[in-house]
Amino acid sequence: MDLITTKDLVFNDMIHYPDITIPKGEMTFVQGASGSGKSTLFRLFNATINPSQGTIYYDNVDIATMDTLELRRKILLVNQQVYLFDGTIADNFKKYHSYRETTPPDEEAMKQFLYIAAAPFEPSQSVERLSGGERQRVFNAIMLSLDAEVYMWDEPSAALDTPTAVIFFTRMKQYMTEHGKTALVISHDDSLYPQFSDALIELKSLHEV
Repeated sequence: MDLITTKDLVFNDMIHYPDITIPKGEMTFVQGASGSGKSTLFRLFNATINPSQGTIYYDNVDIATMDTLELRRKILLVNQQVYLFDGTIADNFKKYHSYRETTPPDEEAMKQFLYIAAAPFEPSQSVERLSGGERQRVFNAIMLSLDAEVYMWDEPSAALDTPTAVIFFTRMKQYMTEHGKTALVISHDDSLYPQFSDALIELKSLHEV
């Protein structure tokens, strides 16, 4: 079953996308040269920006007719920019859930999400002394806990070495499969998609269109 589909999608009268289908419950990698519109596509999917023409369907419904906040609860964009609030890891889980008006996970569930993200830290640990890679792992764990239907991961392993990225993707994909989640991934690490992609979308650069 296709969960997201596009028809005649164009952004800013410059980026012309092929018609795209995203299978439900699978992990789809999006590849393409710089400037081919990978990150832009993610922002179009959750209506952070709007297309200049064309239509995006989520579960056969035109997203232009959907409530934007509800759409973003269903389709979560996990940006490259990691942001953690001052305080503990648990404080950050609670803060992000408060923004979505959802109940934060309990301590044991927090530990499980941290495990999936290869972040071996206690929820009581302060985030101030975490390295860049450690902060990204904690951020990924928090995003997983938000219980979206679709996760759009924009370079989720940018600050991770390849072995750590493989651990994260292995555990994350298992979690997605067990819970019926759908994942879209942009990654600069070409070693990941042969191992973890169920489907692959290749976008052409602007001069190839």
